[in-house]
Amino acid sequence: MEPAATIASRSITGVGSEPSGAASIVLAGRITAQTAAPVWQSALATLAGNPDRPVVIDASGLEYLDDVGIALVFDLLRQKRSPAATLEIRDLAPKFATLVAAYDPNDFDRAPSTRKRVGLFEHIGRASAGLLDYAQQMFEFLLACGSALGTALRRPSTVRWGEVFDVATEAGANAVPIVLLVGFLMGVIIAFEIGLVAQQFGAVIFVVNGVGVAMLRELGALMTAIVFAGRTGAAFAAQIGTQKVNEEVNAISTFGLSPIGFLVLPRLIAATLVVPLLTVLADVVGIFGGALVMAGFDVGFVQFYNQLLGAVTAGDFIIGIVKGAVFGFTIALIGCERGLSTGAGAISVGLSTTGAVVTSIVTIVVIDGLFTIFTS
Repeated sequence: MEPAATIASRSITGVGSEPSGAASIVLAGRITAQTAAPVWQSALATLAGNPDRPVVIDASGLEYLDDVGIALVFDLLRQKRSPAATLEIRDLAPKFATLVAAYDPNDFDRAPSTRKRVGLFEHIGRASAGLLDYAQQMFEFLLACGSALGTALRRPSTVRWGEVFDVATEAGANAVPIVLLVGFLMGVIIAFEIGLVAQQFGAVIFVVNGVGVAMLRELGALMTAIVFAGRTGAAFAAQIGTQKVNEEVNAISTFGLSPIGFLVLPRLIAATLVVPLLTVLADVVGIFGGALVMAGFDVGFVQFYNQLLGAVTAGDFIIGIVKGAVFGFTIALIGCERGLSTGAGAISVGLSTTGAVVTSIVTIVVIDGLFTIFTS
């Protein structure tokens, strides 16, 4: 590698005179982004100093041009001059001439774009259009996943069960501690807050009803899903997004395999099975936390148990489990879709991960609201 000073000295244009009377510019050595600035300035000064005189660019001594050097040569050739002041380049290597010819003059003539002020209604319209496009994209992805699930039901041997169990272990078993902690705290908080209000009316015993119904129907599944979205939904998007950036998804398609069946389906199955199990654990520890708090309000464990049996039904428990399965499927679906739609670069992976978490949480809250409306 030549020192920068030597490269610069060999790249500076030399100005001379041709036998025909034309001025000459000599380009020699290596012209790169580091050495192009003085070369460019000198060449443009030569052209400006000879407005009515032909100019010949001698490129026989050029050894190397990067993209900036190619742009320099192209810019010199496109300078506007009078008909008598012709501009000619000689002895340019074919490998450089091909690159110069590939430049589009319109890219240089295009005026810089100015940012247009966007009004409130246009913002709303663009956001609505974006949501509709994303909904259509998600619907098409859902149909593709439904087709893959149908194939898996008809031919279970096509499912990569080893991958399903691996994902279930990572997404389920390793998430047990945080789910237990969140579920326990939810039970404690609900029992304590409701107990303080109920104590003023002498209705502390009915706090048990609130804790049981809230944990089994709502908070057990909802809080588990939120934890799952932040922990596992983000992981799904990051894993598949990284594979997309590294061209691994394209490689899977090249081998004749479906990325949905190979990458998405195991995660959908694992999440749909795991979240209901985690919901059961959250329900149990949440009710236990409520029982501990109620002991401080003079409601013993036996009394708590008897009141709980009369307050909740098997339907409350089943609704919570169904919610868990739907939440798990939704989170895996959104996480995988965000991963497969990742663009190029590490920034795109981060954006996909963030989008997966936010979209998952918003979606499961909306679904939870619909469950509440239609099952109450």
